Amino acid sequence: MKITERQLRKVIREAILQEDKSGKGACPDTGCIKKSGDKWRIISNKTGKMWPQKYETKEKAESALDAYHASRG
Repeated sequence: MKITERQLRKVIREAILQEDKSGKGACPDTGCIKKSGDKWRIISNKTGKMWPQKYETKEKAESALDAYHASRG
């Protein structure tokens, strides 16, 4: 079966909209940036899981999160 890129994007969007996110995605009271081992990580507001990226400093993680929000808003 072949589908176009547009059809695939539509299927993915629909799957995301139907995902149950109840109870997920809230950052802890300490914030969305967390130290994991010797690296800093960002916790996703959508899934509650950590982003795959790892940052050397908390400031770099904060800058990445700020850049993400700037590109979305």
